[in-house]
Amino acid sequence: MLLGVGACISSVLATTAHAQAVESTDDLQEVTVSGVRPLLHTKLADDQEDTPQSVSVVSQQLIQDQAATRLTDALKNVPGITLNAGEGAARGDTVNLRGFSAFNDFFLDGIRDAAVYTRDSFDLQDVEVVKGPSAVLFGRGSTGGAINQVSKAPLPTSLDDVTAEYGTNNLYRATADLNTPVATGTAVRVNLMGESSDVADRDLVHNGRWGVAPAISFGMGGNDTFTFAYLHQQENDIPDVGVPFVDGRLPSVPRQAYYGLASDRFTADDDLFTARYVHSFSDDLTLADTLRYANYDFSDLFDAPNFGDSPPTPGEPLADILVGRDAPGSTGVQTNLDEQLDLTARFSTGFISHTLVAGLEIARQSSLIERYVNPFNTNNNYIPETPLLDPDPYEAMPNEPLSSEQDTVAPSGGAYVIDTLGLGRYVSLTGGMRYDYFSADYRQLTLSSGTLLHLTELNRLGSPRAALLIKPAAHQTYYLSYGTSFDPSAEALTLTTKTADLGPVKAKTYETGAKSDWLDGKLLLTGALFHTEVDNAQTNDPDNPTITVLNGNERVDGLEADASGYLTRHWEINAGYTYLDGRTIASGTAADVGKIMPNVAHNALNLWTEYELPAGWEIGGGGNWLSKRFADSAETANVPGYVVWNAMLSYTVTRQLQLQLNGINLFNRLYYDGLYYTSVSENHAIPGPGRSVMLSARMSF
Repeated sequence: MLLGVGACISSVLATTAHAQAVESTDDLQEVTVSGVRPLLHTKLADDQEDTPQSVSVVSQQLIQDQAATRLTDALKNVPGITLNAGEGAARGDTVNLRGFSAFNDFFLDGIRDAAVYTRDSFDLQDVEVVKGPSAVLFGRGSTGGAINQVSKAPLPTSLDDVTAEYGTNNLYRATADLNTPVATGTAVRVNLMGESSDVADRDLVHNGRWGVAPAISFGMGGNDTFTFAYLHQQENDIPDVGVPFVDGRLPSVPRQAYYGLASDRFTADDDLFTARYVHSFSDDLTLADTLRYANYDFSDLFDAPNFGDSPPTPGEPLADILVGRDAPGSTGVQTNLDEQLDLTARFSTGFISHTLVAGLEIARQSSLIERYVNPFNTNNNYIPETPLLDPDPYEAMPNEPLSSEQDTVAPSGGAYVIDTLGLGRYVSLTGGMRYDYFSADYRQLTLSSGTLLHLTELNRLGSPRAALLIKPAAHQTYYLSYGTSFDPSAEALTLTTKTADLGPVKAKTYETGAKSDWLDGKLLLTGALFHTEVDNAQTNDPDNPTITVLNGNERVDGLEADASGYLTRHWEINAGYTYLDGRTIASGTAADVGKIMPNVAHNALNLWTEYELPAGWEIGGGGNWLSKRFADSAETANVPGYVVWNAMLSYTVTRQLQLQLNGINLFNRLYYDGLYYTSVSENHAIPGPGRSVMLSARMSF
C-alpha cells in the first residue's frame, strides 16, 4: 500500500535498511550497512564522488578507532567546523559550518534534529556533512551546510558486540550492539550505552548519560521494507561554563578554574520515534515514506561568568579582578512531528537519461521554554563575586522563581523536485527547485506583570539549485554548482519585536570542485573552491540600535581539500584542509565592516592515519590544527590557534576480543574550543580537555 503525506497509516511505517554480507580475505564475515536513511543514494541520488557538491562522510569505523563518544568529536574530522558555546536554550551541540551557525542544521536520518542536547555516537552508522546552502534538500537553514546522522539499522546476519571503556578522566563507559535475525527478511537490532566521566583538567565538570536504541526491519531484500526505530537518550551533566575574556584575551588562570557553581546542572531527556516504508516498483522506481515524532526535554540551571556593569579595565591586575555569576537558567520541551514522502525515478527521454528525486514534507515543531528570574541583571553580587584567579564554586545558588514562559508553534511544509540529466557519457546537468511554507506563532507571558506578547511570522519562498558535472573518465569528476538557503527569524523557534516583521536571511553559494578515485578506487581525493554570500543579515539600525534590520552582508570565500581511503593495503588515511576568508561586508555597525566574522578560522587541518601491523597489531594517530579566531564581530577578542595530537594502538587478541588504547591530547595542550561572546562583560570560551588515556575492550560473540 502506498502512503500519502499525512496518512494515518504512516504511523506504522518505517525506514529501509539496505544491508549485504561479504566475505573478507581472512574468511571473517564483514557486514556493510547503509543505515536507516543516509542522504547519499536517497535525497542525494548519487554516491559521494558523483554528487556535485562537497560531502564529507565520517564512518562508524573511524569514530570507533578514534574513541569518539560524541558527535562533536566525530565532526573534528571535517575541516571547516568550529564549536560554539551558549547559554540557556542555546546549549547542547552548537557548531559553525563554513563560517555560519549550524545549530538548527542537525538532522537524524534526513529529518531535522534541532534540539538542546549533546548527541552521543553509540547509535551512529555514519555522519554525512553536506557543505554549502542546501535549501532544495532541507528547506530552511543550511547556510553553511547540513549535518546528517545516519543511525544503525538491523542486519540480515547476527552481530553481538559489547565494548567496555575506562579512561584516566574517570571515564566508565559501556556500549552494546546486538543484532538478531528472527525470520527471513526480518531482524532486530538494539544499541545500548551508559557513561560516567569527567573532563581532564576541568574541576567539577562531569558527564552522566545513558541511551537505548532498538530497531526492527521487515522485508529486507524484498520490494517492501518496513523499519521502526526508537532512540532514547538521557544526560545529567555538570556543564563547563568556560573562562571569561579579559581585555580581549583569555587570561592566564589555573587550568582547572571553574567559574560556575557545584550545584549547576544540565539535563536532557530525548525520545525519537522513526518509521519508514520503502516500496520498490522496480530497480528504477522507488517510493519512500518516513515519519518522525520527537520529544526533547531539557533543563539548564547554571551560572556563567559575567563582569556585569564593571568589566576589567585594560591593564588591571588579574589578582584584583572579581567575576560575577550570571544565571540565565531555563527549562523546556521541544517536539517535532515530521512526515516526508520521497520518489526516486530513473528513465530516459531520447538520448537524455534522468535521475529524478521529488518529495513532499509536512512538519510541525513546537517549543515551550520557561525562563527563571536572573537577579544578576539588577544585582551583580547576588551570588558573591569570586576572584578570577581562585574562583569558589561552592557558593550557594539561590532558588529563583520563573520569570517568563515562551510558547512557539511552527507548522511548515515543502515540495521539491531535482532532476539530473545525463547528456551522454561525460556530461550531466542538475536542476532543482523547492517551495517552502514556514510560519510561527510565538507567545511570551511575563509572569510578574501578566503581560502577553504575541508575534507571528509567515514565509513562502522558493529555493533553486543548479549544477554542471563533467566526468571525462570513470574515476574523475569536475563540477560547478549553485545553491541557496534561507533562515526565517523564527528559525530557532523564537521571535522578538525587532525580528518578527523581518523577512528571512538569504544566502547563495557558487562552488567548483573536482573529485577523483586513485589506486583502483581505494583512495578518494576531493577539492573545492566556494563563494558564499549572505546579502541581508540581521544587524542593528545605525540610527536606532533598538531596531533590527536586514542590512547586513557577509561573505565567505574558501577552499577545501580532502583525502580518504587507503594508500596501501594496510595504510589508511583521512585528511582535510579548509581555508576560510569570512568577512562582514556591510553592517548597521560601521566599525564591523571589513572585519573577520566571529569564530571563523582562516586555516583548519585534520589528519588521521592508521597502519595495520603483523600479528593483529594496528597503530594510528593524527591531529587537529585550528588557526587564530576572533570571538566577536569587532575583532576585539581573539582566541589563539592550536594543534592537538591524538594516537591509537589496538591489538586483536582473538576473533572475539580486541583491545584498544587511545591517547587524547597527547601533549596536554591548553586550547579553547567553544566560543560565546555578546559583550566585554558577558562572554566565555570553553577549554578543551587535557591529556587523557582510554582503554577499550571490544568483545564479539
